[in-house]
Amino acid sequence: MKHLITLLFALLLAPLAALHAAEAPKPNVVYLLADDLGWSDISAHSGGSIPTPNIDKLFAQGVELKNFMGWCVCSPTRAMLLTGRHPFRVGTGPEVGGELAKDETTIAEGFKANGYRTGVFGKWHNGDDPDTEEYRAAFAEAFAAMPNKKLKGALGVNEHGFDEAWVYYGGGADYFTRRTVGGKGPVSWWHNREFRAQDTGYTEDFIVQHAMEFIRDNTSRPFFCYVPFHLVHSPLQAKDADLKDVDPKVTDATKRTYAAMVQALDKNVGAILGELDQLGLRDNTIVVFTSDNGATKDGSNLPFRGGKHSVFEGGTHLPTVVHWPKGKVTSRTWDGLCGALDMFPTLMAMADLKLPETRPLDGKNIWPALRDNAASPVESYYWAWHNEDTIRTADWRMHRFFDRAELYDIRTDIGETKNVADARPDVVKSLTAKMNTWAASLGAALTHQPAPAKLNAKPAPEGEVLEFTVTVTAQAKPNDRLIVPVASFDGNQFATDYIEYDIAVAADSLRRGFYYSPLKGNDSKAITINFKRGEGIDQFGREQSTAPEVQGGPGVWEHRIIGLCSSAPGSLPRHGIVFKGGKPGTYKVYLDNLRIRHADGSTTPIWTNGKDTRFKKIADSELFTNATVRSVPASEVHP
Repeated sequence: MKHLITLLFALLLAPLAALHAAEAPKPNVVYLLADDLGWSDISAHSGGSIPTPNIDKLFAQGVELKNFMGWCVCSPTRAMLLTGRHPFRVGTGPEVGGELAKDETTIAEGFKANGYRTGVFGKWHNGDDPDTEEYRAAFAEAFAAMPNKKLKGALGVNEHGFDEAWVYYGGGADYFTRRTVGGKGPVSWWHNREFRAQDTGYTEDFIVQHAMEFIRDNTSRPFFCYVPFHLVHSPLQAKDADLKDVDPKVTDATKRTYAAMVQALDKNVGAILGELDQLGLRDNTIVVFTSDNGATKDGSNLPFRGGKHSVFEGGTHLPTVVHWPKGKVTSRTWDGLCGALDMFPTLMAMADLKLPETRPLDGKNIWPALRDNAASPVESYYWAWHNEDTIRTADWRMHRFFDRAELYDIRTDIGETKNVADARPDVVKSLTAKMNTWAASLGAALTHQPAPAKLNAKPAPEGEVLEFTVTVTAQAKPNDRLIVPVASFDGNQFATDYIEYDIAVAADSLRRGFYYSPLKGNDSKAITINFKRGEGIDQFGREQSTAPEVQGGPGVWEHRIIGLCSSAPGSLPRHGIVFKGGKPGTYKVYLDNLRIRHADGSTTPIWTNGKDTRFKKIADSELFTNATVRSVPASEVHP
């Protein structure tokens, strides 16, 4: 009888237990993202000389992710977190910029679909300011002296799944006025779609204030709170109160300001964590703290090589910790390879939420491995940056340049000091295959590697073509250059775009010593050439900066196609031919069908006929004379 009563009692309790389990509160998520914070900018790491007690305590309480990767600049890392997809797939990287498309599913949309309240507080940098009446007026006023400058209004952060937003949209804004770099342009500070130019104060104070208000307003429901701090990004600007807290032994003005900013970041992290504690939310809140990329020269990335703007460890290996007491994510380290790509699926899994339908993810769910202290499911991370692409596995980091590879044994040489490529050709071969697979899957138009043979095409000049004539004097040396801009383009190009064109020389022309290149800069005295050594590799494997001769001889057209990955995303505003000194004589060069080829096979023309010509007369010099540009019939070009 006693056993029967016990059984009945258990049966009665079972539905209640099931109901209780079903109603177990979902964990909150607070994602704290520092800006340009280096590995040893925190005192939790050996060599860190700036005291960061709040961050150190978090690292001691949580699980430190010892091999967490991001990008080497900010926008791509943010896109990786938001979408779980490689930056090249979402229109950003390798450089900053790019507008996150509405049809990309974000981590905020994932949490929102599962009943979470979502908020973002700080620096967005995955799109530009929205086009509202108030902002348009401010834009017109700020650029009154530049009437041709057009506002490119963007979606705004709320369109990406955030219920509440206090953000600015640029990068490197002034901390006291929230203006863009150098004080150019209107203030960028928004509450949702409300333009808040009237708000004055230190940016970081606003970020923390509104993040804490959001947490307080959502104690009765689960929330996802994304806090992309501005600190410690340039410009180096600190409040007087923060400067006073810096060790007086630090006397250098720059170092004092940087230290004050790092310590201010630490205080802000402490304030947000303290708010969670005071509200009794800390136990069931997943807190992530990390950076978007390595530090600049003002910070410390030791023991790693390089920093921001490099794809060595110092640029992409980020200080990161995860803390969740209720989930037993506490007080240890985990060595598994992972990074910003993996946070979307991982955080959804940690919260036991249904992942929404997305485009194919590159990120992996590392929660089972993190929970069980097991091996990571992440096999590799892949980057492309200017004149190289790079792969990182658990054991190796390999950098591929146009003319060489560098291989480092990360297990024993985290500082990347000893290149073992020659000693381990087997590893170089294996990693090269992995890199080729990555690049092909992304459609990466690598500037430092030949375009795929399948993209080659026959030249097809017709109608009008562009003719360049330049005379090189005996005084012009091999290192002297004459840049002749002839076309402009105000659209954007992406990491999956190629430049292609047809080119020929006349029978009475010098045969080599010239090449096409995209150009940067609007001032004729400050124009720079994009295709430098190790970049601008055509489909035949030739560096454009070496001025390769047109195949087939005079009057024979050649088609060239070259990746534009190194300068994406953004615009290449000017295009032209670069002429080199070293051999006296006259060039007569022809160009046609200059256009950008996109990943889907479509093209955007840059120069097709005379109406597209943008040429200003170039004065003679002792090095180059008689520079002329005109459009002529294609029939004038013949062998």
